[in-house]
Amino acid sequence: MALHGPPGGADRGDVSTATRTARPAPTCPIRPGEPCMLCQLDVTGPQDCPLVYLVMGDDELREGVHQTRLAVVRPHRRRSAAAQPPRGVAVREV
Repeated sequence: MALHGPPGGADRGDVSTATRTARPAPTCPIRPGEPCMLCQLDVTGPQDCPLVYLVMGDDELREGVHQTRLAVVRPHRRRSAAAQPPRGVAVREV
């Protein structure tokens, strides 16, 4: 007498066979380079964050965030570019 269905459970109707893909974590537009921490209780991401709404609605604050983002991204791009050879240069493996 099988209590748990067929061996291996392959034919069970209550088991989902769909694969789940990981969703990319939203990044915080206020803190460049950091993930959204859902600072407010009723927030599901940057799209409904009241702080993001206020900052992006003010020209001076939005420009400040833009400058901060550039300061964070530029050094990272320099490190990535320094690790790669210039375009058109052949790299020989030894």
